[in-house]
Amino acid sequence: MYPIQLCLAGRAVLVAGGGAVAHRKVRGLLAARAAVTVVAPELSLPLAQLAAEKSIAWLEQLATEAVFAALPRPLLVFCATDDRTANAAFGKAAREAGALVNDATSPELCDFFLPAALRDGDLLVTVSTGGASPALSRALKRRLAAHLGAGWGDWLERLSRLRREARGRIEGSRGREDFWRMALSEHVLDLVEEGRLDEAEAELNHALDRFGTES
Repeated sequence: MYPIQLCLAGRAVLVAGGGAVAHRKVRGLLAARAAVTVVAPELSLPLAQLAAEKSIAWLEQLATEAVFAALPRPLLVFCATDDRTANAAFGKAAREAGALVNDATSPELCDFFLPAALRDGDLLVTVSTGGASPALSRALKRRLAAHLGAGWGDWLERLSRLRREARGRIEGSRGREDFWRMALSEHVLDLVEEGRLDEAEAELNHALDRFGTES
């Protein structure tokens, strides 16, 4: 497996199926601002509402290879019907059309897997079992969330701002390395974990003044 984060904004993604599994896929794809088309003869109420709001496009038919002649080539295809045979056939056609496939019923037919995701602002922590046990991925995500606590997304936002400032004020790679070694020290991370973000930021500002002056 090759770990990767995809920027899906505006990219064509196809979801086959109109039930609860398809809806879960669609929710995540819309959060990533993908251009989602759902292929199914019927939609669950949540998906029907999304279609009525024009948040997704709906192709009202069975998921067959004919779909790929009627639509622009998607980047990703999710086979999320409750029919394993139909999913396999549609996935094969999708692959021949040049798409990457995720088959909800057959991990061995997947080109990629969806990890359990822990999000806090721009911070994204994922856990994957390569499709072997999605339940374990979710359980480990819960444990990580409990261990990490809140505040890391806020800290990442502050750190991003300090990073831009450090680039402008600290000359040379050695000075920047020393600054980041201090910025990511156990002491600073402990302050963040305890929710003392202002104190952690003050520590970095002091370090920025020191390394900026020394460089």
